[in-house]
Amino acid sequence: MTQPWKLWMLRRILAFVVAAAAMVLLGSIAHSYFVQQAWSVAAGHAYGAAPAAIPFTDRISWAAHDLAGIFLPYGAVTSIALFVAFLIAGALARFSGFRVIVFGVAGALALFVLFAIMRRVLGTVGIFGARGPAGLAAQMVVGAVAGVLFAGLTGPRRLSSGVGGGRRASAASDALGGIVP
Repeated sequence: MTQPWKLWMLRRILAFVVAAAAMVLLGSIAHSYFVQQAWSVAAGHAYGAAPAAIPFTDRISWAAHDLAGIFLPYGAVTSIALFVAFLIAGALARFSGFRVIVFGVAGALALFVLFAIMRRVLGTVGIFGARGPAGLAAQMVVGAVAGVLFAGLTGPRRLSSGVGGGRRASAASDALGGIVP
């Protein structure tokens, strides 16, 4: 039989992979949106007109191309930042009791600190959709979503025992999503 700590660790690893994948997908979408907006304004300005319209199909194609292009570098640096933040958040959540809030704030701060360090060291944030305040805020929201997702996937499982209460599920039930009592 598998030891409970192995199931516990596997659950956290899988939750981290899901949270990181969601962060990369949503972060790439946010990046594409802000880059498209900047391009649209610049193209319109070049012609002395209103911002240029980008057809929806071109926006989707652009976003897919961005995702393919930044998947590895963005995924690597943001996942490392998220991992460090989640280690710290795990310790803080044990003492505070506000697991979802702690992990959400940790995800947002992870991306803020990452982009602040990149700007300071490299002179640029590296992710052009995060250059301005709105783009950076969008990336922080993406980090917060990843943190909340991780907290939700790794939080204690409760089994309903009637009206108004629940009891702690066993380790086997935790690993199998509440199937085993």
